[in-house]
Amino acid sequence: MTTNEHQQGPIERTCPAKALSAAVRAEAFPAHPRFPQLKTVSNPKLMLDLFREHLKPVAGKSVAIEECVPVRFRWKSDGSRCILQYALRLLHSDHRSPNEHQTSDVWVTSVLYAEKGEAENAWSALRAGGSNVAGDLLIFEPVTLIGRFQMVVHAFPFDRLIHSLPSTLRGPWPELQQRLLPCFGPDCWEIERQLVEPLRYLHEQGAVLRYTVHARSAAERQTKRFYAKVYRTRHGEQVNKLLQQIHHNLNGATAKFTVVEPLFYCSERRCLVLAEAPGRSLQEILSDSEEGIDSVRPVARALAAFNQSEVPALASHSAQEQLGFLQRAAELLRWARPASTAFIDDVVNEASARLRDVPHAPIHWDLKSDHIFLDGEQVIFIDLDTVSLGDPARDPAHLAAHIACRIDFPEINPDRARAAALTLVEEYFAHVPASWREQFTLQYAIAALEAACGLFKRQEPDWADRATSAIREARAALAGRC
Repeated sequence: MTTNEHQQGPIERTCPAKALSAAVRAEAFPAHPRFPQLKTVSNPKLMLDLFREHLKPVAGKSVAIEECVPVRFRWKSDGSRCILQYALRLLHSDHRSPNEHQTSDVWVTSVLYAEKGEAENAWSALRAGGSNVAGDLLIFEPVTLIGRFQMVVHAFPFDRLIHSLPSTLRGPWPELQQRLLPCFGPDCWEIERQLVEPLRYLHEQGAVLRYTVHARSAAERQTKRFYAKVYRTRHGEQVNKLLQQIHHNLNGATAKFTVVEPLFYCSERRCLVLAEAPGRSLQEILSDSEEGIDSVRPVARALAAFNQSEVPALASHSAQEQLGFLQRAAELLRWARPASTAFIDDVVNEASARLRDVPHAPIHWDLKSDHIFLDGEQVIFIDLDTVSLGDPARDPAHLAAHIACRIDFPEINPDRARAAALTLVEEYFAHVPASWREQFTLQYAIAALEAACGLFKRQEPDWADRATSAIREARAALAGRC
């Protein structure tokens, strides 16, 4: 069956939804000697005025910026730039119906330069290079220079390093449609309607989109969701091979874990398309007060099986390399939460003195409660881009620290979170070699400190107090009080 306009169906695009008002923080970042403009640029109220003044809608679009919230922060490793991503709540005016308005959210990314003149140079180079983003995908001009703050603002989806982002935002392309339609069943299916939702975006690194596809056959209609991960590099091709190998090696219903199903990798777009994981995420289950914390037991058993499997890891992490990650997180935390410097130093010094290489095992490396789904007793791991070889204590420590510190779900009762974390650890170590526990406490403290850093980098609501609590959790673990 050939693909035509009727089979493709209309495409709808939505911007990332976010409860902006609830997330607004008035607290600006601490002063920084290389980036004095951060005191202004990290203040959402001041940035709201600045964006209103400088961001220009593309021709034919009339929008007003209603709210502005920082959602992500990171340094460049060489210290030359820092990057802040914001979510803007927009009010759209329809020229045909002046009294009707619609709201949407959009990302913009501000790149701050430490050296004078670098922002102007970067802006000139970006303009000279042109943009491959069509006007219908843009709301604001692709790049804007705000010279007095040595800042260049990039409007989503313009990204100089992720060239395929605009094309993937147009929804499943013909070749992908032919891969997706068999997912609906053996009948002859055609696509009626598609919805494209950008879920996550990291400037110059990658993006995750959700495709909701409404299809019909002669007998019925179905709706399915798929996830497209757009990469700057060809790492997605390696991840696709990894997922395919795991699927091939698992023994059907007797497998103690499975992974999200890979459907298609497009090398031209550097895009990996995945099926939707069945069931509910562990994060959702633990957030539901009606659910028992025993849901972590099958997760612990599945994780133990994963760590003892022959998963073909893509990389490895030595103790020295992990200490490097920790040092960078600690450096950022000392600046973000200077009052906690002594606690931070205690954890770093202890880890530097005691962390050592142990026999490696396959690990997820970045395991969180939203990376795990449960469908009955079946446990499904997703987001396996970071799978590697390393200290097997890293995975249970990382997951337990995220649960105990309530990193992704601050609404959960603290006692309930700690009970879930303790249950997870107890069950996990009942199914793995006893020697794996030797560095668990140290790995837990490292994970709690990294979690504190993540709260700051993701600009989570109340990040300052929550990061301080996570830092204290790390220090208490080393003191034997957890």
